[in-house]
Amino acid sequence: MSTLEQDLAHLNFEYLMLARECARNNLMEAAWRFGVDRKQIEEIAEFSVENIRELASIARTVVTVIPMDTPKNISLATHAALLTLPKVTGRETQ
Repeated sequence: MSTLEQDLAHLNFEYLMLARECARNNLMEAAWRFGVDRKQIEEIAEFSVENIRELASIARTVVTVIPMDTPKNISLATHAALLTLPKVTGRETQ
């Protein structure tokens, strides 16, 4: 495995572990922070470490990069916070 693939696998693993832990604590917050819908975040919450390790090793990034082009009258942070939110209905926390 090349250095790039190793780095991506490590980044993916850390990102998915963080998403899983956040989802287990607060489903709505995790969906918002990680930009995924309810079904996806519920699935991530149920992943085992082995599932995460396998998914992390696909040599493609699972991290979503937000758009960096912002309107002139608001800050980048505000723009990022206002991006389309995933639809999360039903249970708000686990």
